[in-house]
Amino acid sequence: MDELAEGALKGILRFLGLIIRALIWLIYEFLFEKIAWYIGWPICRLITLNSLPSERITESEQASNLTNFVVSMTGLISLVALGAVITQLTGSA
Repeated sequence: MDELAEGALKGILRFLGLIIRALIWLIYEFLFEKIAWYIGWPICRLITLNSLPSERITESEQASNLTNFVVSMTGLISLVALGAVITQLTGSA
């Protein structure tokens, strides 16, 4: 009887592990690669006086890994900074 319960528990844990892995992948794919790119792209264009990145905003798949990383990190950092500013302004800290 203990073996049945142990086998069922292992099956449930494997299933939960798959769900967690899928959620992590979705968060990375959607947040970092899409939302952060669309926020970071205009900021990078503004900072570099409309010269970098050379790809259009809809061409994130054609960008190099370094360009993709820099633009997405710029977008992610600006989101975090905006959140910090809003928190300070509303006095929620």
